[in-house]
Amino acid sequence: MKNRIVFIVLCVVAVMTGQAQTKVHQWKMGPLTWNDFSHNSAIGSKCSHLEYYMGIQGSMDKHDGVKYLHPAVTAFMSPEFSWADTHYRTPQLLAYHQCAFDLVELHRRQLENYIMDGRSTFLEIINPDQLLDNTMLRVGEEIARLESETQEGRDSASLSQWQARVRRQLDSMSVYKFNSHRDAPFRWGFSFDLGYSFIGGGLHDYLGNGFAMGFTGDMGIRRHFFTTALSIGGSRCRQDMLHVSREIDDLYPTDDVFHLDFYMAYGYAVVDNARMRLTPFVGYGWQQFYYNAMDESSHGPTDGCLHVGLDFHHHFSNQVEVNEFLCGERYNASHDLMSFHAKLFATYNRFESVMGAPTGFTINLQLGIALMTGRARCE
Repeated sequence: MKNRIVFIVLCVVAVMTGQAQTKVHQWKMGPLTWNDFSHNSAIGSKCSHLEYYMGIQGSMDKHDGVKYLHPAVTAFMSPEFSWADTHYRTPQLLAYHQCAFDLVELHRRQLENYIMDGRSTFLEIINPDQLLDNTMLRVGEEIARLESETQEGRDSASLSQWQARVRRQLDSMSVYKFNSHRDAPFRWGFSFDLGYSFIGGGLHDYLGNGFAMGFTGDMGIRRHFFTTALSIGGSRCRQDMLHVSREIDDLYPTDDVFHLDFYMAYGYAVVDNARMRLTPFVGYGWQQFYYNAMDESSHGPTDGCLHVGLDFHHHFSNQVEVNEFLCGERYNASHDLMSFHAKLFATYNRFESVMGAPTGFTINLQLGIALMTGRARCE
């Protein structure tokens, strides 16, 4: 019974919260109607009242799979606290309130442009209340002039002049729309992967396949990528190793073997869009094998070798966030990507100096998570 009561209370709160969230009217929602005003009787000479608010908050736009996070100035009228006597609800009075609401929207755009053009000071950014207070003061003063010059909408000629002037100002003032961006040339990132190494050729006579984990650092210049990667793997000597004619000193069947793989590579992204990146790469590095333990006395064969592979990123989070501290800079946003990462690469090894003549190769498949970031310009 107690759980049921708690559930009912939570449902009621959720419904009331949803209703409260819908009790606002923003300018972009369309012209005002009398349905946006409560039913109150006239108070003295006041037959109606428009209650409006303004604030600064984070907002998000989404376009072509990219989320654009940015500061936004919001303004709305409150149907709960705006009211009009039913005996005075004429089209002309509604037009007067619409003109006042247009003035609120005009000042909202002016404040947003002021912030996004980078004209706001550091103190204004960290404490925007003063900005809002000054804007609300200017809006109130202008609406007071509108009320005085139009006699609260009763002077139709003056009201028409106000409507035309405010409409021209709104039409000539651009509104920030975040639906595209231009990346800076440089970007950087890293990934962590788990995978499996397949050992083939002459090496497979000695070593079995094994699991591995990898760390990769990327630096990108447009579609060109420079990579530094380290892979750490483990396997065991093959049980039938004794039949091999050339054996390694102190290496016995079933011994644990660790192998380090380090390389630097260059790649070119043949596909690079909001959803994925596909980068063939080629590089050079070395492989070091250890047996028994990772110390100087247990070094196995070492070889410098070519690395050839394919790097694939599938972005599951693509986010551009405007930084209000950098609004006046050329690149005013950070572009962050989180990706499912898959890497397939192969190496070719020759260990004649240590093992006689076993030429071999490894094929490595690794899967993991990648992060990449860079600067961007929202347009």
